[in-house]
Amino acid sequence: MNFLYHFRGVILGIFAVALWAFPHSSEWIPASAGILALLGIVLRVEARRVIGEHTRGNEKAAPKLVMWGIYAKLRHPLYLSNLCFCYAFVLFHLGWQTLSFAFAMGVTLFVFPLAKAEDVFLKKKFGERFVNWANRTPMFFPTSFSAAQGECTSSGVKRSVLASVLADRWTWVWLIFYTLLLFVRRFVELPVLL
Repeated sequence: MNFLYHFRGVILGIFAVALWAFPHSSEWIPASAGILALLGIVLRVEARRVIGEHTRGNEKAAPKLVMWGIYAKLRHPLYLSNLCFCYAFVLFHLGWQTLSFAFAMGVTLFVFPLAKAEDVFLKKKFGERFVNWANRTPMFFPTSFSAAQGECTSSGVKRSVLASVLADRWTWVWLIFYTLLLFVRRFVELPVLL
């Protein structure tokens, strides 16, 4: 699992190249693609506002267990954000077809084990604190958006939206770059090379 974690960006890039290689759908772009992309943006920015300076990079590290803000509702908002972006790209490029579901399933089967492995890592590092938080905080789908009974009350200082975007700048660069590639693939007539 450490291999998958270490190369998660590369593996998602392989999914992106594979998606780009398929012919785009000629149907209208589903509105759900835009909704998923917006949800991905909100989740990513909110998660980065809460986790502060800490970032994982290629190594698993967690100087503290973040249990407030969006992390009081979801254990893995960044992974969910990645799924939202991937699903949005699939719908934008392929529309609603069988192949879309195959791509979505492939990405899900990659991201879900990463989240489970992170849970194992955090449980080893933080023990009972993690177990208590995990028992009341779902992995990906919040059960409510209001304060839950027993919810963690500890908090920190949220960084600004701009600071959170800048902290995650390479993610945004790659997302914008790939979005532009999909737009070119869909809307610009490219010469046939073969």
